[in-house]
Formats: sequence, structure tokens, C-alpha cells
Amino acid sequence: MTKPKRAVGICHQPPSGNEALSRLIMKRNWDAVSLVLTSTSSDEEIEIDTNGAINQDNILHFALRFHAPLHIVELLSNRYPECLNKPDGTGKFCTHVAAKYSAPPEVMAFVISKNPAAAGCPTTTASVQFTTYQDQYMTTEELMVEVVRLLKKAAPQSFNLEDEDERNPIEIAIENDVGIRVVKLMQRTARDDWREMKQSGHGVKHEVLAKNLERSAKEARNLLLCNGRRNEIIQRIPRVDHQGSSGNPSLKRSFTAKSA
Repeated sequence: MTKPKRAVGICHQPPSGNEALSRLIMKRNWDAVSLVLTSTSSDEEIEIDTNGAINQDNILHFALRFHAPLHIVELLSNRYPECLNKPDGTGKFCTHVAAKYSAPPEVMAFVISKNPAAAGCPTTTASVQFTTYQDQYMTTEELMVEVVRLLKKAAPQSFNLEDEDERNPIEIAIENDVGIRVVKLMQRTARDDWREMKQSGHGVKHEVLAKNLERSAKEARNLLLCNGRRNEIIQRIPRVDHQGSSGNPSLKRSFTAKSA
């Protein structure tokens, strides 16, 4: 008798007392989290959260709140790639969350590299992305310098965006007594970005450039949100796999199997 094929979508119960993935993350049991993510095949569903508040779209955001190390961040982003392209319930992308909870530079570098566009996007509650980073890293100058360099490469325009109180990141840095080395690096980045905008703007006034910059940041955010929804729709479309020499296509569906 031919063995029946394993149903797609079987829920994989994690180790450590059959706890959900979110629970293991809350406990910072990174060994157990790693075991669940590496021992489960891609066609098996992992129990992420018992009440459904944490799901495949925000599990990485959730892990960043609990200072997940780089190897866990990498595993989660590989398993749930849409987390990198979607904001959480508060409108924050992974880069915002990583900064808010003081992720180390290697984690910041990873999430920025996976979605550079999000690094320069405003949140739903503030216009300046960099303010989030600044609030968390101002006590450690070396970390701050590394984060500034990361953002300079990924989103130099973020240094010229203003928040709801019409303050740019440099003004906020000075107000909070950030080290002179960091301030100078921020000033150079902002200056270079303005020069580039002026050259491409062909004599456009400063006020117009500022409005264009703010509009571009908001448009970039909307584009990211649209792309995230589009990718989600594409992933729900069944893929067609061709079976060897028979040439007969079969639909490979990734839906949860229903009990007989």
C-alpha cells in the first residue's frame, strides 16, 4: 500500500512544553526558537501565537522588541519575509522597531539591507525616521556613529526630514547633547543631501525642496505598503509545478489541510 502524502500545513508544535513561538521569544529562549525554525520544513505551519495577535506579518517586529540576536532575526526573516516589507499595528517597519528597542548595529545593518527604502520612511506618528534611532542611541556615541553611517548609506534624505514640531534630526541631536562627532557626521550627511537635491532641482527654492522631500518620503511609505499587499496577493496564488516528462501540471497549494 502506498503511504499517504503528508498534509500541507500541519501545525508544528514547538519544543519546551509545546509553547508557541511568541512565548519562546518573550522568554528569550533563543535556542528553542532556533530549533523550531530550523527543524520545521517550509510546508509545515509553526504555531506562532495562541491568540493570533502575533502572526507571520509581525513576528519579526515582535522579536526585535525582545532584542533578538542576529541569527534569530535572519531565521525569522527567511521564514517570514513579508515581515520586512510590512509595518506593524503601530505603523512601524522593522527598522523603526529595531531602533526603538536599541538593536545592535549588526541587527540594524541587516534589517536596513533587507529593506533600504523603509529606512527613510516616516512612521504614522512622526515625519523623521532618524529621531527614533537617535532617542535610543544617544547614550552610546560609537553605536550612534555606526547607525548614522548605516542610515547615511541607506536613506540620507532622512537627516533633512522634519518631525511634527518642525525639528530636523540635527536640531534634536543638539538639544539632547549628542556628541559633537555624531552631530558633525549628521551635518555633513544633511549638507551633501541638500547639495544633491539642489543640483537636481535646478535652482528650486529651499521651501519647495523641503516640501518635495516630505512628499517623497510619504510616497515611498505608501509604495512600500502597496508592494507589501501586492506580494501578499501573489503569494496566495497557487503555483503550477510541472511533473517531469508527463508534462501534466499540478497545482501546489499552500493552504492548511482540512481534516477528513
